[in-house]
Amino acid sequence: MAGGGLDPLVHGRPEQPPRTYRVVMALVGWLLRHLFRIRVVGRENVPAAPFIIASNHQAWFDAAFVITAFPRLPMIFTMARRDTVFNRRWKRRLAPRLGLFPIMPSHGELDSAGVATVYQVLARRGVVLMFPEGRYSRGSALRPLKKGVAHFALEAGVPISPVAISGIDRLRLLGRVEVSIGPPIQPDPPAWWSLNRRVVRVVDSVRRSILRAFRRPPAAAGRTRLLARTGARLRRLLGRAGGSRDPPL
Repeated sequence: MAGGGLDPLVHGRPEQPPRTYRVVMALVGWLLRHLFRIRVVGRENVPAAPFIIASNHQAWFDAAFVITAFPRLPMIFTMARRDTVFNRRWKRRLAPRLGLFPIMPSHGELDSAGVATVYQVLARRGVVLMFPEGRYSRGSALRPLKKGVAHFALEAGVPISPVAISGIDRLRLLGRVEVSIGPPIQPDPPAWWSLNRRVVRVVDSVRRSILRAFRRPPAAAGRTRLLARTGARLRRLLGRAGGSRDPPL
């Protein structure tokens, strides 16, 4: 996964969402359940974190329906444009608390900072919500999906939780919305991954052993030096005793 520090505009602990996130998600979930007839299918298919949610995209607010269909922990992160959502100080303070992280797409592709953030969130055992269509679709007329979601899953080694949401494109008060969560799609990693991971584990074991040697208690080294000094003194005393004997007649 990508290295380096996490973007300061991203909440860094998915397992401990900010209070703002918990309160807002609880309030949004309550409102949606009372304003619309929501049916969630396939909750038993939700994999263990970290994972990627890949959903169709029918409106700007459908992320709220998707997020409230999943467990509240860990935090679910979604993308937002850096130049619009993060363009004011108060927005930069609020957005990370709602699970939003900044991207600056160009020609439909994420910027390098956005890509790095996805990997870092997954490395922290978070969940990332993506809309692979890139643009809105209507009904079941799914647009061609971009390949980025597959690259993220393969390189991070996390499953994809596919979601189909319907009813958003014709939403009305007390209208029916269905969120269907399909069985997780497990990445099919390259064959060299298994060996590479074993190599990493061996190297890590060597590193830990070396560090343990550096952290050896000083008392052990002190005892070794004391024994060496004691042995040297005994040898000197024996040498002096042998040299003081009377010469033979």
